[in-house]
Amino acid sequence: MSALCESPARGAGSLLPERRGRTLVLALGSPLRGDDGVGAEILRELAAGAPVPQDVDFVDGGTPRLETALLLQGYQRAIIIDAAEMGRRPGEWARIGVDRHGFLGCREASGGGGREPTSVHQAGLAEALVLGAALGVIPESVTVYGIQPLECGWSAGISRPVRAAVAKVGRAIRNEIGSLAAAGRAG
Repeated sequence: MSALCESPARGAGSLLPERRGRTLVLALGSPLRGDDGVGAEILRELAAGAPVPQDVDFVDGGTPRLETALLLQGYQRAIIIDAAEMGRRPGEWARIGVDRHGFLGCREASGGGGREPTSVHQAGLAEALVLGAALGVIPESVTVYGIQPLECGWSAGISRPVRAAVAKVGRAIRNEIGSLAAAGRAG
């Protein structure tokens, strides 16, 4: 059974469970800002679904800031879920790779063209990833699932097109977790 932690405020030296060899699934964004809360929605869907391997932790990281790098510290792999302004139709999503320097770059998408993906929190998430890479604390494998929002204003709940993406992105993440687990058993 995986752990589901709500908005942790943890730093280096805190009483954290052992993270080596573990996978972090980290939701970012604020549920009070409309579609920005899609990460938490997908995280709830994953936590309520079929069991995941015991080495997977689900964490709601809230709005990313530089300390997001510390949430990633010690994990072998991280999957980050966030609303992302990509110039696509609301609800479209992309799987975005992060290189060893912490830079975001597009790997594969759910369709449509558009600009390179950037998080609605680009300054916070992008800076945290680069900082984490510079400090040597980000996992060896980091993937971001970005979902194109319709609206990220002050409102509770996500829009209909973004809600339609929740199950699809959840399935893609669950498949990735399953692939990681299978590779771990084979290796």
